[in-house]
Amino acid sequence: VISLLMSSLILAESTLSPRPPDFRLGDTAKPVKYEARLAIDPRETRFEGELRLTFDVKQTTPTIWLNATNLTIASIEVKQGARTYQARVRKLNDDIIALDAWEEVPPTVAPPPAASGELPPPPPTPTEPQSRAPAAPVMVPSHFDAGPATANIRYSGDLEPLSTRGLFRQQEAGEWYVISQFEALHARRAFPSFDEPGWKTPWQLTLDTPKDLVAVSNTPEAASYDVPNRAGWKRRAFAWTKPLPTYLIAMAIGPFDVVDGGTAGQKKTPLRYLAPKGRGGDLAWVKESTPKVLELMEAYFGSPYPFEKLDSVTIPQTINFGAMENVGLITYNANLMLAKPHEETTAFKRRYASIAGHEIAHQWFGNLVTPAWWDDIWLNEAFATWMAEKILYQFKPEWDDGFGRAFARSQAINADKLVSARKVKNPVVAKADVMAAFDRITYSKGGQVLSMFEAWLTPEQFREGVRNYMKRHAFGNATSQDFFRLLGEAAGKRDDALKAFTAFIEQPGVPLVDVSLQCAGRTIAVKVSQQRLRPAGSQAADMEWTTPACFKFGNGAKVDTQCMEISNAPKLVPLTTAKACPDWVLGNANGVGYYVTRYDTALEKKLSRAVLRLPEQEAVAFVSDATLRTESGLLPVDAALEWAAASIRHPSNAVKRQAVELLRAQRDAWLNPRQQRRKLDIVKKDMLPLAQKLGWQEKPTDDDRTRALRIALLPVVAELSRDEALRLEARSLAGKWMHDRASVSASMVEPVLNIAAMFADVAIFERMEVLTFATEDRRERRALHQALAQVRDPVLRRRAYDLMIAKRGSVDLINGRDVVLFLNDALENEHNRLASFAFVRANFDALTAKMPPDTPGQTMTPLARLCTKDDRALFVDFYKDRAAKFLGGSRRYEQALERIDLCIAARDAARPVARVQTGR
Repeated sequence: VISLLMSSLILAESTLSPRPPDFRLGDTAKPVKYEARLAIDPRETRFEGELRLTFDVKQTTPTIWLNATNLTIASIEVKQGARTYQARVRKLNDDIIALDAWEEVPPTVAPPPAASGELPPPPPTPTEPQSRAPAAPVMVPSHFDAGPATANIRYSGDLEPLSTRGLFRQQEAGEWYVISQFEALHARRAFPSFDEPGWKTPWQLTLDTPKDLVAVSNTPEAASYDVPNRAGWKRRAFAWTKPLPTYLIAMAIGPFDVVDGGTAGQKKTPLRYLAPKGRGGDLAWVKESTPKVLELMEAYFGSPYPFEKLDSVTIPQTINFGAMENVGLITYNANLMLAKPHEETTAFKRRYASIAGHEIAHQWFGNLVTPAWWDDIWLNEAFATWMAEKILYQFKPEWDDGFGRAFARSQAINADKLVSARKVKNPVVAKADVMAAFDRITYSKGGQVLSMFEAWLTPEQFREGVRNYMKRHAFGNATSQDFFRLLGEAAGKRDDALKAFTAFIEQPGVPLVDVSLQCAGRTIAVKVSQQRLRPAGSQAADMEWTTPACFKFGNGAKVDTQCMEISNAPKLVPLTTAKACPDWVLGNANGVGYYVTRYDTALEKKLSRAVLRLPEQEAVAFVSDATLRTESGLLPVDAALEWAAASIRHPSNAVKRQAVELLRAQRDAWLNPRQQRRKLDIVKKDMLPLAQKLGWQEKPTDDDRTRALRIALLPVVAELSRDEALRLEARSLAGKWMHDRASVSASMVEPVLNIAAMFADVAIFERMEVLTFATEDRRERRALHQALAQVRDPVLRRRAYDLMIAKRGSVDLINGRDVVLFLNDALENEHNRLASFAFVRANFDALTAKMPPDTPGQTMTPLARLCTKDDRALFVDFYKDRAAKFLGGSRRYEQALERIDLCIAARDAARPVARVQTGR
């Protein structure tokens, strides 16, 4: 009987078993709700979990697939109606387990088979007493029926000691904390689950922890009581969540200071701020600014904050992210939230307000409405990036100087100009594709494209489309196409908007718009055409766009704006409000267009004569484009140097700041002796007097633009001008700061330390080295590590690098997370890049052993700035076979190698005497 039953079940399994997934779980089953209880003590290295998972089976199947990574499954029992299965677990790969249905069948009375070579015993007679014990229950392969099911899972897992993913633990000032980070694919490290964004279900989370610790999650605490049979522990049950995907579930456990933030917004949402023990007093700016940001978001979305509460939680140290938008529980790197009173600089305030804006925007865009799949995560991040900028400048209008926008735009274009650049909306068919989606293309290009289309559709109609999207898909999932359609409907341009958006989102590349001014008789017009931006040496394919563009032009004191749509074909566009030939024309009004403008010789000369009258926003964008064009081999170095010299005299300090960046981008390796002399002349003649006037220390009369210019200008001039007085003053201030932290303006600590370390002697180096290990303040330690990465003296530099792998006994002097940052600083330094690369090659195994998984592959990114054929050969020889060992490493290698090749081509193209190129 048993043999026949098993044969039939095995046959059924072979015909019903779904194909094993290698990445996506498929739709054999879908989750309905989760009830999870975790027992966590941050002082321990492991946690225990119990999960009650209710799911729906779509069709009869012997196997259910779940995501689980590094979890030890103790038992799984699945119930369907009156049937109970003891599921057996198979590990399919690092991320997926199979639950095979096994079912108990009634024992048979048949005797067991005889041993080989023996005759079977005779059957008992009816009168003979049964002396044999009853047969044990038999487990046989079975199948799950279509319909609802519940799995009860007992399991345990590791608290991650180094990476900040899954459930990880960190120590701060002797105290231990556990915090979660589940985006993108890390909830499976805490729960066996359907870990995909399309599955939104309610969750009920319970945490068992030592009772003296704080424990928080996405929702308010609903009940708490002592844990049975576990003295000194408390059980906290949190309220059911709204439907959420796994990646937005969150928790934090530890001896936090909990600061009450009162309430904010239309529903009087409770706000709290959690800092490491003893640091609650360092949250003043966070407590002041967060309610205002939340209320500005409510005003834009036209709806109240969609969840029950909002906690903001500090993480001592993060790797590869700065903050995370978990529903009701946003986590931030501690340096983004914590500041002593003298550390509350404009830069600190602006950074927190911007990042808080990004994460709070996600509570609507991403959390209330979630992407159906990771290929649309770009819209989450792009929208939050765009929204953060909008809210930041509503919050503090004086912060909108165009520089931040130009910086984000240039980062996007530098990534997008590569042949290997990916599309914004990129197919996600493998694990590495998910990781690749969180890059500059997603955040910066996506955000800039939204800014450009907001201007085209009008801010009012764009906002209406956003509100309609929120209403239609609240607490559900949606795609970018859904978003585009609703924007187009709100603006009355449904088909045009969808087509134009799609061209920027579903193909790589950035437009290069060529502009000339036509003034003949009564004709006053601009001639425009566009093509793909191709750096020198690039073989990038053609692309077609319809680009919304707004030009600004001026004649005397009168300034006008005109918008147009640019296609690849040449087009003559009359400037309808111009009464005379303009003194100047700038092709990117307010710097919001996602394209690079290139002017013909005559128009560029007009601009050079009018440079001091150019509006701030457009002038910043113009100078930023000059940097992009030079680095792409499309603008000669001589022209770039003259634009830097002219722009440093602009009345706006934001334009001056951009001029500093343009000059710094003219790398000495590119310059011939005459150009090197001209660069030094500009530094000494135009920038040194300004630096001397500003000085290293802030003044009470400084405004925000002046402070930002000082931070950018002083270290560049101190390095390039060879002015000993500036260097000695930096060294003196560094010494004072190491004795008294309040002696140097907090915004100038990093520039001062960097210059002091760059030209350090043994005495100043050793003072920094000692303080690096003495300080318990992470911001101070970060500044000191960054400074030590700048040291130029070869002997001291080697001592600094050796700190990354040094031990005291069996204890690392610098932890692996700090090593990632230290090493990146060293590799980013133009002067030290080759020396730091030599250190990496000589110590790669030792570095890899202590750095978080996959982060050693990130060393390729700053090495993309190598720029000679010999350096290229070193790079290829070292990384060609190593790159693929790290998640995302193959793509990093491909892109770094392309950047090196383009740099070599751009350097060669940039050396000739100045000439402005047009056409391809």
